[in-house]
Amino acid sequence: MVIKEVLQDTPLKLLIVDDDDVDRERIRRMLRKAKINASISEASSIEDSMTYLNKDEYDCVIIDYRLGAISGLSLLNMIRTKLGSHCAVIMITGLGSENVAAEAMRLGASDYLQKNQLNDVQLVRAILSSVHRAELEKKLHDMAHYDNLTGLASRPLLLKKLQQSITHSEVAAVAFLDLDNFKPINDNYGHDTGDLVLVTIANRLKKIIRRGDTLARLGGDEFVLLLKNMSNTDECNYFLNRIIRQINAPIELTEYDSLVQVSASVGVAMVGNTSLDADTILRRADQTMYQAKGLGSNNVLFFDPEEEQRQHQRRALLQEAERGIFHNEFVLHYQPQVDMINHQLIGVEALIRWNHPTLGLLYPAEFSSALEHANIGILIGEWVLQEALKQNCLWQDMNLTVSVNIAPAHLLSKGFVERLDLLLQHTPNIDPKRLELEVLETVSIHDINNAVEILKGCRELGVSVALDDFGTGYASLSYLKKLPLNTLKIDRSFVKNILSNQEDRSIVTCVVALSQAFSYNLIAEGIESMDHEQALIDMGCHIGQGYFIAKPMSAEQMTQWANEYNQQVYAY
Repeated sequence: MVIKEVLQDTPLKLLIVDDDDVDRERIRRMLRKAKINASISEASSIEDSMTYLNKDEYDCVIIDYRLGAISGLSLLNMIRTKLGSHCAVIMITGLGSENVAAEAMRLGASDYLQKNQLNDVQLVRAILSSVHRAELEKKLHDMAHYDNLTGLASRPLLLKKLQQSITHSEVAAVAFLDLDNFKPINDNYGHDTGDLVLVTIANRLKKIIRRGDTLARLGGDEFVLLLKNMSNTDECNYFLNRIIRQINAPIELTEYDSLVQVSASVGVAMVGNTSLDADTILRRADQTMYQAKGLGSNNVLFFDPEEEQRQHQRRALLQEAERGIFHNEFVLHYQPQVDMINHQLIGVEALIRWNHPTLGLLYPAEFSSALEHANIGILIGEWVLQEALKQNCLWQDMNLTVSVNIAPAHLLSKGFVERLDLLLQHTPNIDPKRLELEVLETVSIHDINNAVEILKGCRELGVSVALDDFGTGYASLSYLKKLPLNTLKIDRSFVKNILSNQEDRSIVTCVVALSQAFSYNLIAEGIESMDHEQALIDMGCHIGQGYFIAKPMSAEQMTQWANEYNQQVYAY
């Protein structure tokens, strides 16, 4: 018999639950006749059967419908509640009632057999098919609830356990952990080695988490820990730093005879008496992890409601900016730059403004930081360049240089030089030297080599480069020497106090000397009075801008101001 042959090589653990000794023996005889390779246990009551089930795991439980005064359906319900669908359960009855059969199947019976029709072939076939179906269901369950690579819980199981903690108002912490610098391992050694590193880290974390905690892998290099009974942030921080130290330990790659190390960033959201659901808490931990990653490697950061509000406002601002750029809400204002000795207008700085439909006129300080690292920030930066070039074409007779502030993320974005070249080609009436890009010291600090190459490319197009807010950052003389600059701009914070603060006056004097040593042009920002202007002239700085000269204004106002200014100069 095919069934017998299959079962002979398939060791099974069976539990027979029947309060009738004769019926239990009858089932045993059938199983012996089928020559099943099985370990058979017997129970005569629900209590006895639960004792067996609590101690051991069984492939199949065979239950009689009548267990004294109690229905076997009660035991079936208890088994499904405790074990889920991973254990096959066969219900045997002498009643032959369709209602009983329907109720048994509704409660999760794998099969339903009648005693008066039962034989060894029917019993074996029911056991085989029920066990096979239970195994398939377990595999499907594991595929849905466990990570195939590491054996850790996957997202559905994590969310289920987290939701249980929320429902029971348990005090816990959700720690979202992301490995830093993992991609180079995949790139340099291959994905198989990357998987080995992930498994190694998973095994390390399994050893350190406490009983009752849940460790999950959500995919890639992302792990999540659900830490029970964790109400104190200091205790949680201490525990998670232990986790990070385990992750930091070198991993030996025997195939390559080398060691690799990874770090981690962790975002934590606390769980307590809350109306939030599991997805929301996990998302909070995820968002906080990205904030931690922005601080550098091996940081643990706890969710901050105020920071969430700021992030919400930032996202809203991004959406409004995307609308604004297509509804022409952004405009450029221009601030004159003049030679303070001969009172000649030599250039303008283009400054973006946002005519927000509800908030009114917004200055860059109110929105630029929120947009800088988003794609819309780069798009707006491209628009500023295009508009500034178009406007300078209209001012061609005045021979002005227009200066445009370039955010670090915009400058370092892929293809910046190529896009700038296209803009210049589409503005053929403008001499490239009439465009000056103002960059911040932070560009040179964060990615000096890339910044140098990009700025060299801009210089090759004929465009000038100015270092804005010089002295407020951390640029050293070696950086200054590397950067292909034309101009230094003295920050307004130094200019403001040159009349009263000797230190600021000394700094400006040094910047003037540096500009002369490197043959740079020099522009002072923030000139607020005639005394400031004269002091700068006396120190050797001849070009400036500021409210004493003129405030930023629209293109139309700038044209009128330039005409009036030139007339005054000619009259003088």
